[in-house]
Amino acid sequence: MDTGDRFAGLLKGLKERSGLSYGALAKRLHVSTSTLHRYCNGDAVPTDFAPVERLGRLCGATREELVDLHRAWIVADETRGRSVEPVVEPVVEPGDPVEIVESVEPVVLVTAEAVQQGAAPSRGRFRSGLAAVAVVALVVPGAYLVARDGEKEPRGGAVAAPAPLNAGISSYNWAEPCGEYYVLDQKPEHVPPPPPPQDTRPWARALGGIDGGRMQLQVTVTGRTREPVVLSGLSVRVVERDRPPQRAAYSMGDGCGSGITPQTFAVDLDAPRPYVKAVAGQDGDRVVPAKDFPYKVATGDPQVLNLDVHTEEHAVAWYLELAWSTGDRKGTVRIDDGGQPFRTQAIEDRTVYGYWPDKGEWVAQN
Repeated sequence: MDTGDRFAGLLKGLKERSGLSYGALAKRLHVSTSTLHRYCNGDAVPTDFAPVERLGRLCGATREELVDLHRAWIVADETRGRSVEPVVEPVVEPGDPVEIVESVEPVVLVTAEAVQQGAAPSRGRFRSGLAAVAVVALVVPGAYLVARDGEKEPRGGAVAAPAPLNAGISSYNWAEPCGEYYVLDQKPEHVPPPPPPQDTRPWARALGGIDGGRMQLQVTVTGRTREPVVLSGLSVRVVERDRPPQRAAYSMGDGCGSGITPQTFAVDLDAPRPYVKAVAGQDGDRVVPAKDFPYKVATGDPQVLNLDVHTEEHAVAWYLELAWSTGDRKGTVRIDDGGQPFRTQAIEDRTVYGYWPDKGEWVAQN
């Protein structure tokens, strides 16, 4: 069975077992009925696993079924290569000062070699980015980004073979909506209501938002060959680190979901030399022991890494480098925010606003 057909079959099976109509499920998932039809018929693959997990939970999926669904989504997402345009529902009211534009242009990440040659943003570019739009390249929220080979090009003009793996972001908030904040240079009366969870990043991007306090990135690595590829390490590269400006933070909601928890890592951006540290994760009531590199991946056998990246003192621009090897080949791939560094800003001692639906306004929480 085609990998996309298997994923669609799992979705359709869960939908039929629930006894709920497409319209009822679509309304609770904040997508159109036609979009849900396309997912279940195999005509489209969601750009993020979050709506898939919510669909599974609405249909009464067991934890084992969610794990199987997650793996099927990763493989289908990789196989289809985003060939079908994702559909994103509007989330702001007419008249709000926000314009959200989605795109399906392919995103290609620069190589580590290019970074060494000056492709990384300069100090001035980062500061202007903080003052304007922080996340400028997230044209497909939660998209699976394909990274290029980090090997050096051979002499004589020969072109290096592509990396035997794909690596990128499959979710920007794997514990949503727990503890998700965005720093905005906006007064609360000018900030529209928070959108459904799957639309928070385009919402924040349109408002010039920066991830506040922490980012919970889910990195998915999939092999492109039948031979296993060894993932030997994951490094943090800090482009810029400054004191954060005095701006308020806006909360996207309270309470945590208990989604699938793969290998989990913590990154302290305030450390003089930040590094990726393996930590214990949580899978429902079960503690997942910390497991450090190396890992192995191959075709149809992905590896998912959860990263809890945080700062309490700084405004930081950073990206990741994933080291790999197979046979006599080795290299690195860069994982970043659509060609730009990730940006995370401390929210300690800042005013934090939460949205009160009853009042229809943002209210200071501290």
